[in-house]
Amino acid sequence: MEPTPSTSARVNPRMVWKPFAFLAGAACLGMTALASPALAQQAPAPPATPGSDVSQPPASAAPPAPTPAPAPTPAPAPTPAAPASPTTAPPAQVLRPGSRGASVKSLQRALRVRGIKVPVDGAYGARTRAGVRILQRRMKVRATGVADAAVLKRLGVIVRTVAASPLSGSGRNADGSFDEYPVPEPNDTTPSKAGFVWPASGMVSSPFGPRWGRMHEGIDIAAPLGRPIRASKAGVVITAAANGAYGNLIVLDHGGGETTRYGHLSAFDVAKGDTVAIGQVIARMGSTGRSTGSHLHFEIRIAGVAMPPLAYL
Repeated sequence: MEPTPSTSARVNPRMVWKPFAFLAGAACLGMTALASPALAQQAPAPPATPGSDVSQPPASAAPPAPTPAPAPTPAPAPTPAAPASPTTAPPAQVLRPGSRGASVKSLQRALRVRGIKVPVDGAYGARTRAGVRILQRRMKVRATGVADAAVLKRLGVIVRTVAASPLSGSGRNADGSFDEYPVPEPNDTTPSKAGFVWPASGMVSSPFGPRWGRMHEGIDIAAPLGRPIRASKAGVVITAAANGAYGNLIVLDHGGGETTRYGHLSAFDVAKGDTVAIGQVIARMGSTGRSTGSHLHFEIRIAGVAMPPLAYL
């Protein structure tokens, strides 16, 4: 007889599949739970409100405390414009009578280094002009008495500051005083701008202008007795004779109303009517007439009127 299976040994298919169904459902639930954080990360953020921070918390969260608005930054004060620098004139390249300043002092020092005695006072007066003339004669150029570019280069002077003061042409200082100063040796016939040369070398001992209660109508050039005196300009001898306070006097007519006078002479080298060239020796230094020592009294007259000689020499 074939054995009949017992009730306990029988397998109910439904009972077999229930555990498997339970396990499958649990597995599905676990995978869903594991996948949910990734899904949460991949979810797009809500759109930002214009003017707000994109990292603001969701609406369900408590609103943050209001942040006080920053104080307005004051506008910086405008920077004042730098003052415009004044236009500086280029330095002058010429020093002339009447100039003043440090550059004139440099010129005077340079002249003294070369043995030309001039004051170092920063004022381009008659003595400085005479010193420049001496240097120009050494340079064998026209003795104008003006320190032009050639003179300044020769002396190594650079013009930096210069001012001007009016000239009287008399040779007197600003306070009315007068200093003796050397006259260059008239060893050439290079005339001044006005057409004259110095008539003698020596020391200018008295200027043009009032003196001893009367008008001194020329300049006095002191020098040893017998020193040559030259014609200051070409002309004709119209006087060569003794004449009162002038002593022995020569008068030259240069035409156009111009005449020159040479007084206190010790001897004549020309006679009335002679025609003389500029720079020609016409007489000798002396002390005739009203004189206190050997010197030349020299005048320049225009239409009979005595003019300050230093303005023409």
